[in-house]
Amino acid sequence: MDQWVVFLAIVLAFWSILLMARHFLPKSVEVRPFYLIWRTTKFNALIERAGAKLRPFWKVIWTIGIAVSIGGSIYITYILARNLFFLFFKTEGASPVSLLIPGITLSPTFNTLFFFGISIVVILVSHEFSHGVAARAEGIKVKSTGLLLLAIIPGAFVEPDEEDLKKAKKSSQARVYAAGSTANIIIALIALALLTNGTLVISPLYNTTPSGVQITEVVPNSPAEGVLRTWDVIISINDSPIKNAIDLERVLKEIPPNSSVSITIIRGGETFPVDFKLGQSPTSNSSYIGIYTYPYYQPKYSFAPSFLPFYILGALSWIYILSLNIGLINIMPVTALDGDKLAEVMINFVFKKKNLSEKMGQVLRWSCLLMLVLNISMSFIVFPSFRFG
Repeated sequence: MDQWVVFLAIVLAFWSILLMARHFLPKSVEVRPFYLIWRTTKFNALIERAGAKLRPFWKVIWTIGIAVSIGGSIYITYILARNLFFLFFKTEGASPVSLLIPGITLSPTFNTLFFFGISIVVILVSHEFSHGVAARAEGIKVKSTGLLLLAIIPGAFVEPDEEDLKKAKKSSQARVYAAGSTANIIIALIALALLTNGTLVISPLYNTTPSGVQITEVVPNSPAEGVLRTWDVIISINDSPIKNAIDLERVLKEIPPNSSVSITIIRGGETFPVDFKLGQSPTSNSSYIGIYTYPYYQPKYSFAPSFLPFYILGALSWIYILSLNIGLINIMPVTALDGDKLAEVMINFVFKKKNLSEKMGQVLRWSCLLMLVLNISMSFIVFPSFRFG
């Protein structure tokens, strides 16, 4: 509860300062309570060139994107409906569905915030740029691009000319609305393909067989604090070789808690032993060091930093997870999401009677919104201590 109070106080203070300073900001920046938007036309020429070139190619891609979006919308709606059932009646089978808020549902560590920031930039840029490219490929003007902030939720946008968009064919409108989420799903699949071949990605600079475990973070107030450091590499404990996390877990289970051991580490290119007293794991009866680890891939060249594989493959993992999930959520038929506009186009295309199509749209919109809200709210109840990262 204290975390929520501090968090809300920070948010309120931030928006209060922004509102007081809004008259000193450029005219391109608009500030209202819990709403900030910055518009610019600086990127219009780039979008124009990207959309004009390979126009037939983009039309094929975004047409496929319509099918991908419809299928993805059905899939994520089913997944959320199933998860909601589990949240109410079979919690052991449920998964948390939550907004990622730093310090609340997102671990406030440097690495977590770094990966989250990189992922959001990639997701927003690819999503909105694709909307702009799709619009220009369909001959729809782009008025402006920009960034926005809704309370704590960052965003970006490409603003097509509304009159042009309304006059465009239903197929053109559908391609524009489907483009953003399609781009996110494509980015996620590319990231997954690179992750699947992760050792090949790092092979030009690193050996692809792990030869130790690298410390990516030291847990505060743990036995490791003050003794081991971030980016130290553990290669043995009491002369038992440590090649990977499995070796580390096995050795720690064999040694009684609170034992004194000799840990051989690599630090700054030098290898030496460290006298260390193990602790008791807070979750089991095994010994405990108090570190987060990642496989150590030995650099082939002196200029290659030992931590680079962790950041390359870690960023790809976050981009895959967040891009796929955000892309799927965004194509749900929920107000303010692209899926709502795409669903409206498709319903109007299938059902010619305006009253019938509007009623069906409302039922679909409110049902999916309720399902999403219930998933998030119930997740806070069932998983009160959930944190991602």
